[in-house]
Amino acid sequence: MLSIGIIWNCAYEYSNQIIKDINDKTSVIGSISIDLGNKYIDFVKDIYASEQMEEWKIEKKINYMLLNENRNITIIFFEFDNSEIEYHPFKKKNVFSKLENCKTFIREKYKPYVENYTFDIIFHATDNITELKNCFNVIISYIDLKTTEKVLKLISNKI
Repeated sequence: MLSIGIIWNCAYEYSNQIIKDINDKTSVIGSISIDLGNKYIDFVKDIYASEQMEEWKIEKKINYMLLNENRNITIIFFEFDNSEIEYHPFKKKNVFSKLENCKTFIREKYKPYVENYTFDIIFHATDNITELKNCFNVIISYIDLKTTEKVLKLISNKI
């Protein structure tokens, strides 16, 4: 199944290694890096807007992310094995085991390297088709036409 991952600004300097780690657990199709500049806050809010997350959690993430002056992110397109499903008590829903394990691995491995770490300011990934579509639409609205064409070429045979 296709997923979109975002390496947030706090872990941006580790993007190449994170992509390698993700590729060891899934199948990375490609990635793009972008500097969101003064659009960073709006982008983060838009990414989480379609997910049922409390506003205070989003604000907390943003406040910790903004402690890092860098506004670069890396967006990763990858496929994962969706054959195993398990119940996630924190999310209170079923999740794809391999994807959840990959996200947890990345977050745990890199949190010692991130100053002022708080949950989920290293890596975000879409959990299902609805999140994938919403995330894709947000990304497209923030990037230029040339980058959009690159993204579409990367995933054209996957959607």
